[in-house]
Amino acid sequence: MKNKSSYYKILHLTTEEGWLNNPEIVKEVQELGITIPDRRASPMNYKDANGIRVTDYKNDSRKYETIDNCVAKERLCRATITKPIKSRSKAKDGRTFTSNFLFKN
Repeated sequence: MKNKSSYYKILHLTTEEGWLNNPEIVKEVQELGITIPDRRASPMNYKDANGIRVTDYKNDSRKYETIDNCVAKERLCRATITKPIKSRSKAKDGRTFTSNFLFKN
């Protein structure tokens, strides 16, 4: 954890019940909160995707123009396709899904 001291400082400042009523403590907590990075992945807009490439366990490759086409042809739900794309890993059945955000034609 990179900013461990910031986390502990925030915990120390917010332990008392009325800390929200003290403007100095609120201001310090807000300033410390800015220094802690948010590590969530930014959302990908799959409607703007110009292609989804599917590679199966036999190394056969297929390309679909939209995520909806990929869902229909591969007979999977949308989350089963988007989760491996975001995590850049294989699906449970061995297929690899790659969007145009991660490869060039």
